[in-house]
Amino acid sequence: MQDPMGMPHDLVEHDAVEHYLIMAGKAMAISGGVLFIALIAMSLVSIIGRKLGFGSVNGDIELMQAGTAVAATAFLPYCTLLGEHIKVDFFTENMRASLKRPIDGIAELLLGGVSVLLAWRTVLSAISTYESQEVTTLVSLPLWIPTALLVPGIVLMAVCAFYRAYASFHPTK
Repeated sequence: MQDPMGMPHDLVEHDAVEHYLIMAGKAMAISGGVLFIALIAMSLVSIIGRKLGFGSVNGDIELMQAGTAVAATAFLPYCTLLGEHIKVDFFTENMRASLKRPIDGIAELLLGGVSVLLAWRTVLSAISTYESQEVTTLVSLPLWIPTALLVPGIVLMAVCAFYRAYASFHPTK
């Protein structure tokens, strides 16, 4: 793809499945953006409060760590649909589309498989931290909550990757 860096292409819907994946991906990305804005606001309140002598938000670093992980994961499905993940396409950049599409399809299958594995292990981690009742040090936030909130983004990323793999092997998509 010859798109200038920083200028993602528009998604073109080809069928109902892609329509719903795009809508779900956009909704997750927007929720991640809203969470990032809330985290920035909390950080500003904490910094300004500290400078003015009112003190900082209790556990701001803990909340920032948990919130950032959840927010960043929310962007993954939409990035997958756009095909805008970091990838090494040095060797395939100048290939004909008929050769490049199957290679991209295999890469998407690998991404989907790794995403399923990651989702499975994240679910097990959430269950483990729930059973052990692990909490953060300052605000006693149960660690299973942010861990469990990572799962929807990872699962939707897997679905999007498998859809892109399907589309790569079917040139009409």
